[in-house]
Amino acid sequence: MQKNLNRTDTFLKRGRVVELILYLCFVGLTGRLVYLQIIMHEKYAQEAGKIQFVQKYIPSQRGSIYDRNGNILAMDIPARTLYIDTRHINEKERVINVLSTVLKIPKSEIEKKLKEKYPRIKRKLTVEEFTAIEKEKLKGIVFEDEFMRVYPKGSFACHVLGSTNIDGKGIEGIELQYDDVLSGESGLVMVLRDGRGNYLSSFSRVIRPPVKGKDIYLTIDENIQQIVEEEIDKCWESSNPKKISVIVMDPRTGEILAMANKPNFDPNCPGKFSPELRKNYAVTDLFEPGSIFKIVTAAAVLEEKKVRLNEIFNCEGGKWFIRGHFLHDAHPYGPLDFQQIIIKSSNIGTVKLALRIGEETLYHYIRKFCFGEKTGIDFPGEIRGILRPLDKWSDFSITAIPIGQEVAVTCLQAIRAISVFANGGYIVQPHILKKIEPPDPSKTISFVHGESIISGETISTLNDILSKVVSEEGTAVKAKIHGYTICGKTGTAQKVENGRYSHTKFVASFLGFIPAEDPKVAILVNVDEPKGAYYGGAVAAPVFKEIAWRIMQYMHIPPQATSIAMKGEANHEGKRTD
Repeated sequence: MQKNLNRTDTFLKRGRVVELILYLCFVGLTGRLVYLQIIMHEKYAQEAGKIQFVQKYIPSQRGSIYDRNGNILAMDIPARTLYIDTRHINEKERVINVLSTVLKIPKSEIEKKLKEKYPRIKRKLTVEEFTAIEKEKLKGIVFEDEFMRVYPKGSFACHVLGSTNIDGKGIEGIELQYDDVLSGESGLVMVLRDGRGNYLSSFSRVIRPPVKGKDIYLTIDENIQQIVEEEIDKCWESSNPKKISVIVMDPRTGEILAMANKPNFDPNCPGKFSPELRKNYAVTDLFEPGSIFKIVTAAAVLEEKKVRLNEIFNCEGGKWFIRGHFLHDAHPYGPLDFQQIIIKSSNIGTVKLALRIGEETLYHYIRKFCFGEKTGIDFPGEIRGILRPLDKWSDFSITAIPIGQEVAVTCLQAIRAISVFANGGYIVQPHILKKIEPPDPSKTISFVHGESIISGETISTLNDILSKVVSEEGTAVKAKIHGYTICGKTGTAQKVENGRYSHTKFVASFLGFIPAEDPKVAILVNVDEPKGAYYGGAVAAPVFKEIAWRIMQYMHIPPQATSIAMKGEANHEGKRTD
């Protein structure tokens, strides 16, 4: 009996121990659950969210660029970026071989990337690359959507448009200038990810939709741009120069209708071209203007009433010793009146005119034409040019600056100067942007012109002279177009090498406007280091002629006299040069 009681007591004690243990386990478990679910809830909820949801950006589409008539020049198209989820690869060697062959990437480079968990192999695949890889049905291959910038016309207007980088940001040209307008805003999406790390796109939630960038319309006219580029190509072949720049501008508004340079580049693959080739020479490069600068000297003398039109100047037979050095003309001119000095582009005669007004007055008029200042064009990289302050002029400067030496200008500054005579006497602000669509209230488009800097009388007198430059008696007979009156000026400038003027390297220029009675376009042609013929009248003037003729036909501006010979008839062309 006693044994049974002891046994029962033992079982009771053991039961209490078990109950105590179970109770303690329950309390501990409850405490742990309270700790995890209440005290540490926020922390672990955040960590769980990180595992379950991933924040991803949705790429935005960049705005398109159009010419003034709505022709597309630059646009974004859908593209794909290739990633590899290395956890799901089951044929590593096959993946490496296929990608190396299709993408032209060394196998060693791909193999190295496969050591990462989710490596990016290549961005912005071409359609051909995407199609070739997709048809292989490789496991672990992931394509993510983005956009790729394309320029449908290749190198067309490349120096105006510029280019973007791999991230779609403008790095040159208009793409850079208006990057803030063209750039859209990326969207944001939360995507659910399972325990294995796979994205479950069906359980995604858009937090912020992407916003497309605004479109911009340029002042560029695609047809005029095409004309310019075709004629540049012809000059490139015939004269084999170092570079060529041409600008076509509305002289009344400052709208750039065409701007082109050679050599050029393809903005679809800018990295294949050097930074030098991607520069817009018409805006960023300087040259000594030479005789085209004589329009400023002539205007100053006329405005100051220091000369009579029929007044005769002795041009010294083409060689004149002045202020310690010899000044030469291209031809041995004797007596010339004021008009003939400009028409025949006499250096000696021009300097004698400048001496009539002196350094201070000449400098004043050069500043009135805004040389030595930026034009304010809406384009990156513009430089001021070189015009030394008057107190930095040497005793020799008055014999050099009036004929376009000791100063340096851009093509843009030069065409702005000739436009003064085409628009009635005021300085315009060259610009390339026409409008933004849809309109941006924070982006005001305002391009203004200043007050008149030259009187109407001076403009009328000088324009009559400049029209005779493009004639049998002038230096630009090769710019003449029967039936149209053209005002223009040639320039042939020696380049400076090692501090001295070269006798073998020149810059040939011609700038003018047409038709003289109601100017529609001003055109500048600048040819750097042409081979063979190098005078502006021989090299640049013919390019001007072809461009101007074709623009007149495009604008439906007929010649003044329909009975005279048209372009196809052989012209009498003299051999005068400046």
